[in-house]
Amino acid sequence: VANGATMYAAGLWHRPMIYGHPGETIEQAYVREARATRESAGIVDVSTLGKIAVQGPDAAEFLDRVYTNMFSTLAVGKARYGLMLREDGLAFDDGTTWRLGEQDFLMTTTTANAGKVMQHLEYFLDVIWPELK
Repeated sequence: VANGATMYAAGLWHRPMIYGHPGETIEQAYVREARATRESAGIVDVSTLGKIAVQGPDAAEFLDRVYTNMFSTLAVGKARYGLMLREDGLAFDDGTTWRLGEQDFLMTTTTANAGKVMQHLEYFLDVIWPELK
């Protein structure tokens, strides 16, 4: 805030939206920051993202079922972006998932949707696919 941050609520967190300069509109700040990132570098604090461990012999198959792309083909030590859909086919959440071991994954969710994603995953595991371990 001392550096000109305009904050916004993201779940239970307050995060900087932009760092405005004196006399600059929010739109001008967005454009300036995007240009600086494309021409040089940018930093973002993603510590507020939801983090969910998915483990077990069927972990990869479970992720294949809840995301639009495949995680069973992901090599250990690698990460992949994924899009999760609702039952009606609309986008529900997205994030990056790392394969830490053959049966061990760490997925991230958007900050505001972390609790809903956890409920979504538990519903599918407990009700729709109880045979998965």
